Amino acid sequence: MSRYAAVGRFCSLHWPGWAWGSSFPGTTGQARKQGRRSEASRHRVRHGLGARQVYGSRRRHSVTFVDDWAAAEGVAPDDYETSRCLISPLKDHAGRLIRPGGQVPSSYDGFPLVSHADQIVAPYSRNGLAVRLHEDDITSWVGYALARLSVRHADVTESSQVPSAPPRPTGPRTSAPPSAVVRALLDYGQAQAPAVVGQVTFTPHPEANALIVDNPFALLLAVIFDQGIPAERAWRAPYELMRRLGHLDPARMLADPAGVRAAVAQPPVLHRYRERMPDWLVAAARIVVHDYGGDAARIWNDRPTARQLQQRLDRFPGIGQKKAAMAVEILDRDLGVSIRELEGSDIAYDVHVRRVFLRTGLAEYDDLDHMVDVARRAYPERPGAIDVPAWLIGRQWCHAGFPDCPACVLRDVCPKDIDRANAVRGA
Repeated sequence: MSRYAAVGRFCSLHWPGWAWGSSFPGTTGQARKQGRRSEASRHRVRHGLGARQVYGSRRRHSVTFVDDWAAAEGVAPDDYETSRCLISPLKDHAGRLIRPGGQVPSSYDGFPLVSHADQIVAPYSRNGLAVRLHEDDITSWVGYALARLSVRHADVTESSQVPSAPPRPTGPRTSAPPSAVVRALLDYGQAQAPAVVGQVTFTPHPEANALIVDNPFALLLAVIFDQGIPAERAWRAPYELMRRLGHLDPARMLADPAGVRAAVAQPPVLHRYRERMPDWLVAAARIVVHDYGGDAARIWNDRPTARQLQQRLDRFPGIGQKKAAMAVEILDRDLGVSIRELEGSDIAYDVHVRRVFLRTGLAEYDDLDHMVDVARRAYPERPGAIDVPAWLIGRQWCHAGFPDCPACVLRDVCPKDIDRANAVRGA
């Protein structure tokens, strides 16, 4: 299927239609694909090995990047100790898992396919196909990542075995004005609001949700945790931190930074930023102890204006514009905190919100000040009210790459300018 040659510190990969080179030791190289008209497209490829807590145990894990896209991830199956193989779930052009018996894009021809559930017998193991490769076979991992890229950009002129990507919009934009998009966002946000203030489902874990509602310091820490990991995991983290420390007392955390660091790093690690996150948590404890008498509720229980509260939160290391704006909305909308002058609230400059703003035509370009200004002009009574519905839509339907436009609640008012969000990066 492939040919691998090494001369000194240079190695190259020759795959059908692809060429790749990298300096060794190391995991970075360049890939080049010949197009139909002999045009070449070049990509930067990186491959790394590590470990992570998944499927109930700590397992070997790999990630292969094509440019800045994590194209392929591998995880150790149950027989890893003897096989040294990793498996990677097989996905179609839209990122959906390919089930046994489903159509397999021709780009995956030649790769060894297995049943994911048979390879990993554990909770949450996936009911789908997977590629199985040796962890040291970098050429195959790169080839598989490039095949994933090919499938991701497949079009209807390719083999009928390859599911076609949703068509990109062409021609004039919909006649729906931006106000219709804003109205649809607000309607969706209202429909998603909790029926009873304080009955929140930030995570699937009831005790973690209750802690966020009952303990203001836990809420503050959840806001800090909410970066670079799934929101559900971030908002459960204060509960897990309390369980590991035996408390969630800011004064005791301030007096024991080593204990906080050890609690965050304890497997399974609480956060991917295992070095920075403990410092942010201890810094939050310091501000709460020194400036608010050890009571985090005093940050917001004096009926501050939305702008004042956002400025207070922005002082905490690890909380910037995005998290502060998000927290203002959560405190008022979900927890019933009294906040004045909500016309001073803002949207969070979040990757999901940014995609929605660009694709719906609300924003002309990806810039913090521009998008905040757009929200202020679009709904001056309370700009932050647009934030939560845009975030939910971005997370559920308006995905990076190929969004699920037919299912989206904005489908009738959105111009579907998908490509305008191609350059959106960040968390």
